[in-house]
Order: sequence, then structure tokens, then C-alpha cells
Amino acid sequence: MTLGQFTRFPAKFRDREESINYVVLTNINYSVEEDKIVVTSQTESGYQQEIEILDNKISLRSPCKVYCDCESFKYEFSHAVFKQNSLLHPFKLLRSVISRPKIKNPYNIPSPCKHIARLAREALKIKLK
Repeated sequence: MTLGQFTRFPAKFRDREESINYVVLTNINYSVEEDKIVVTSQTESGYQQEIEILDNKISLRSPCKVYCDCESFKYEFSHAVFKQNSLLHPFKLLRSVISRPKIKNPYNIPSPCKHIARLAREALKIKLK
């Protein structure tokens, strides 16, 4: 999946768009490695997010992998994101990756949680040195 796909919600979850406005990210950091850029953050409520951009620049088309430790991501989206080969740290979410969410995301639509969507939008603002 691309960074652009993680900046917005699919039509099925469009009603969550407003919830992004209430996400406050702290400690936004990034590091540039040989062939990837890693952007991390934390929310005021203690959830941790990570986006690994598999490119030497940050753009909407940059392929990436994501991780968030919130319950929404674990139990609704991690399985679908894993199936798209875009999940970081799948062993941390092993139980969620193995079983498909039957109630919250029955059609297995890959989507970000509000924390990842917010971090993806913030990542687009980063000016690399």
C-alpha cells in the first residue's frame, strides 16, 4: 500500500474522518536510512505508531508499511493490512493477523486507524534534509 492510501479512509469507514481532528500526536520523529524513511510518533493516550516509507523520498505514491498498537488497528485493520503486505511487526499482532475480523471489518478492507491516518498526513509535511 502507499502512503497516500493511509492518509484517507475507504468509503466504508468514511465516517471516521472527523475523529482524526481529535488525535494529538507527540514525539513525531523520523530517521532516514539507506532505502527507507521511518516515521514514529505517540499519542497523548499512549498509543505508538510507526510508518516505514520504502523510498528515498516522501510522497503520496511511496510504498510503505505501518503499525499502531491501538485496539482499532489490532482488531479491525491489521489482518487486511497484513494481507496487502503492508504491516510492520506482524508478530506483535499475531493473533489479529491470523484471524479475520468478522464483525468490525467483515469484508477485510485495508484501512488505517485514525492514528495512522494522522501520522501519514503529518509525514507528508516532513521536509527531508
